[in-house]
Amino acid sequence: MAARTTSYGVIVSDEQGQVLLAHATGSRWWDLPKGGAEPGETPRQAAVREVLEETGLVLAPASLTEIGLLAYRPQKSLHLFRTQLPASQCDLSGCACTSFFPHHRTGAMTPEVDAWRWAAPTELPVLCAPAMVRLLAALGVCPPAPDQA
Repeated sequence: MAARTTSYGVIVSDEQGQVLLAHATGSRWWDLPKGGAEPGETPRQAAVREVLEETGLVLAPASLTEIGLLAYRPQKSLHLFRTQLPASQCDLSGCACTSFFPHHRTGAMTPEVDAWRWAAPTELPVLCAPAMVRLLAALGVCPPAPDQA
């Protein structure tokens, strides 16, 4: 059995309650900016770095409110934080992903994230993967998906 892994991320919302989503390259789903920790990083440091790598946004570590370590999928946990960032301070046209992976077919280095958007809580059950929707609904960020209600 594979070891349980943990990803670190941030629920970034704007003043209207919309949530910042990043589109995982090659995936159907939109997601929170998140990923694994580097050796020696605290959960907060890992979350701030992942947001920077996947969006280009610089978050002040002190601006994050810790949600904590949560069950996500059978072999994965999420350690989440939350922050509010006025949309005026987050121009999505300036977002950029600086973390890359080798493309499964071509081997070309490919950005992990290829698009960004603000989404209303009611849009999240359609945009995000079922496991993420369950987690966000449990946190009161969005309503449950119709089949999860």
